[in-house]
Amino acid sequence: MLTPKIIKSDFFEKFIIRKLYAPKLRHKTNFFRLLALAQKSWLGLRDALISIKRSESHKWLVMIIQDLINQLTQWFTLSQAMWNHEYFFKIEEIELVKSAEVMWNLPEILEEIANELENNQRITQKIKKAMTYPAVLILFAIIAVVILLIYVIPTIVWMFPSQESLPWITKFMLSVSSIIKNTRPLILIFVIWIYVLYKFLYKYVLVFKMVVDKLLITLPAVGWVTKTFYMYRFSKLLSQLYSAWVSPVISLKLISDVFTNFFYKKKAIEIWRDLKAWFTFAESMEWSILFDPILVQIIHVWEDTWNITEILKKMSNFYSDLLQNKIDILMALIEPLMMAIIAVIIWILVGSIFLPMADLVNVIK
Repeated sequence: MLTPKIIKSDFFEKFIIRKLYAPKLRHKTNFFRLLALAQKSWLGLRDALISIKRSESHKWLVMIIQDLINQLTQWFTLSQAMWNHEYFFKIEEIELVKSAEVMWNLPEILEEIANELENNQRITQKIKKAMTYPAVLILFAIIAVVILLIYVIPTIVWMFPSQESLPWITKFMLSVSSIIKNTRPLILIFVIWIYVLYKFLYKYVLVFKMVVDKLLITLPAVGWVTKTFYMYRFSKLLSQLYSAWVSPVISLKLISDVFTNFFYKKKAIEIWRDLKAWFTFAESMEWSILFDPILVQIIHVWEDTWNITEILKKMSNFYSDLLQNKIDILMALIEPLMMAIIAVIIWILVGSIFLPMADLVNVIK
């Protein structure tokens, strides 16, 4: 694999360099789109990659393209060359290209991959746009609370002669203020530690991962989005693999490798085993709460026909639109919830400041 000279170890390459410099989704989308257009224009793969490299400005992607060119020169196939950059190309993309090389429909498959990446990019941008307002709101709320706790509340409270006569809520906020002032570096370290611990537990502790993944599919609003997302991914991947003439058994094995949710991965493996035992898709998916009954019924009706690929594509488009609508609904539910939490915090802060002042006014009277 072609890597920069500054890389000293596999750990440094995987977790530092690739995270910082690996091309983004928009770069990959543009790469597959240009490659599909070049192939449709009957331009050879090597010449197409050379042309894309000349117009590419992302340095790391230029390195990847150059490595692909070098391997094609050595008579490797495109899918074999892509395996050297599994951090950039997903396993389903490599398998689709591999199948397309056998079926001689590479331009169509490359365009299909580009379309799918563009759709993923739209969904990602929609989520980021929806999360911008809550994130900014939380950030400003945290800054305001910290300023009030560290600078405002202690200044006002110390004006009172008797600290023991302060209301309990004011004493509590003074204690929180003291903790924040004395342990600011430790709080930052604790937050980072919690994030790292969560990542570690989710990746290496199966019980923790099962609990988190179960919550993702059972919580009312979040569960709608999660299930719709996996319905979309399942129907889309299956239609893509079918269009590339990948067998159902291999398709389910690839889908199980792609899925990250424990329960959907487990179900995909179960379907894969059932297909090997000559069960049908519908028989294996039936009665599962993880799959939409409409999708199961449609697969059952069209499973033995030649139109299953087109039907799955239409269903993936349906779930794509439904997913975006449910993301909007989820964001609409999150915003008032956050406003309520911030209102409670403000009420506590205001109460801790104005209750002692009210007592002082009564004493003066």
